Amino acid sequence: MNTDHEIYYLPDSLEDINEQFNKELTMQIAGKLPKGHIYKLGRPCKILLSTGFPDLPIELSSTRLEEKSKQNTHPFKIEEVKDLVLALNDPIAVFVYGDRYKSQNVIVKLKKDEKNFVVGIFFNQIIHGNQISSVRGLFNKYNAEWLNWITQGKALYLNKQKIQTLIDQQRTNLADVAYLDLNLVESLIKTFANPL
Repeated sequence: MNTDHEIYYLPDSLEDINEQFNKELTMQIAGKLPKGHIYKLGRPCKILLSTGFPDLPIELSSTRLEEKSKQNTHPFKIEEVKDLVLALNDPIAVFVYGDRYKSQNVIVKLKKDEKNFVVGIFFNQIIHGNQISSVRGLFNKYNAEWLNWITQGKALYLNKQKIQTLIDQQRTNLADVAYLDLNLVESLIKTFANPL
């Protein structure tokens, strides 16, 4: 079976792109993915476009994924980012990271140790002559830490229902979030106007 053809085939539908990503992820875990492979994650959804994402392909280097999975502060297993394509297209929240027109942090439903993954995406990168958006950051983060970004005015998009569920969960363990005023976060979410 010639897997090279399968790797570089870019399907059309979101489900197909996700399935292809998961196949390639399995190959990387098994050590069968070509060195330097680039994952194709599709184009940004309407939500991401509304926050300022350029309408460019989103890519992730397999080398960067390997590096991020082994970092000392937020290690994770590569299989824990299965379905990343679908998760990016249904974000929990999107936040400014520096200049909102250069990069943004996307909070997705994927989790490790009850901490959601943050996907840091940098825009308008030129790779092999092609302009893309590149995943540069990928790690799990305490929910209280990124919920605090709401109080810092960094939110660009909030899935209010999903975030309210997280806040309700945080309230059961207030010792973990002593520095975070959950009432303030809730009131900011209620008045926050999503771009869509």
